[in-house]
Amino acid sequence: SFEFNSIHFSRPEKNKNAYMLEGFDDEDWIYTDRKFATYTNLPEGKYVFKVKGSNGDGIWNEEGASINIEVLPPWWRTLWAYLGYGLLFVGVIFSIERLQRRKLLKKAKETARIREAEVRAQLAEAESERKSKELEEARKLQLSMLPKKLPQLPHLDIAVYMKTATEVGGDYYDFHIGLDGVLTVVIGDATGHGLNAGTMVTSTKSLFNALAPNPNIIETFHEMTRCLKLMRLEKLSMCMAMLKIEGNKLTMSSAGMPPVYLYKSVNQSVEEHVMKGMPLGTFSDFPYSLKETVLETGDTIMLMSDGFPELFNDKKEMYGYKKAKSYFEENGNKEPEEIIRKFKDEGSKWVEDKDPDDDVTFVVIKVK
Repeated sequence: SFEFNSIHFSRPEKNKNAYMLEGFDDEDWIYTDRKFATYTNLPEGKYVFKVKGSNGDGIWNEEGASINIEVLPPWWRTLWAYLGYGLLFVGVIFSIERLQRRKLLKKAKETARIREAEVRAQLAEAESERKSKELEEARKLQLSMLPKKLPQLPHLDIAVYMKTATEVGGDYYDFHIGLDGVLTVVIGDATGHGLNAGTMVTSTKSLFNALAPNPNIIETFHEMTRCLKLMRLEKLSMCMAMLKIEGNKLTMSSAGMPPVYLYKSVNQSVEEHVMKGMPLGTFSDFPYSLKETVLETGDTIMLMSDGFPELFNDKKEMYGYKKAKSYFEENGNKEPEEIIRKFKDEGSKWVEDKDPDDDVTFVVIKVK
């Protein structure tokens, strides 16, 4: 910005100004009544700002005044910057060359490893068959832990579904009807798969049989954690959601499981009950949260493991909890068996009938 003024004391209000910026204004004078000029975003280079004035009679001083300016380039267009770019380019070339060497070396090692693996594969075939038999036996044991029959209650309609990802899955569900008529429902997800997950499911089943009558869900969680830690099952743990239905009263808590979805028939919407908590067998006396609500005729409860919402399609897109909740809202008015069939079809469609990477389990309870 430049400020300037032409001074002549005879009729000073008639004085005029003219200015130009050589190197920018194309050698043309700019005549104006203003006393300032502003230029923005000038490219780097050398300029000469000139100004002249006239009196009220229109007589101009031809010499005027001038000032030389130089606009420096930004740092990224300086000589030092270009030297840096050159060094960076050399460094990139050097890195690429080293990477190529590593790839060749890795390829040679991989070839040797494949040859060695082919030899080992022949020796391991018999061992694999033996382990397959053991896994099949473990799978039968794990499936035997699940309820043989669903509870038959006059005011509730119950349906379940489980699809394991491997021979022995980590998902688990169970029911218990107390002498007072209280229905206790659990759904769990053990860490990992295979024999370790089967061991955790078996242990949890035993603990649930012993502790299910306890009306206090939080105490039950703490006692399960205490017992699991005593078993020293290394890094194994069990995520679990537990519900107790007494008449029209629903009490629930969760230890690291997905939300509990409750379809309300009154307004045909789904309530999402998120209860954060650490899996059982990890932290003692964890402050689990407890929620209570009232059930009405036509309401539907849906429990699921993370296997369904975390299904991935060929585009590596996850189905997601938001979409699962929305789909349940569309079908929550149907019967439990129909709801599960809808979700099975939806999951198969999402993964194009491929086997899931994780266990998929549903427990649906509808109030008659």
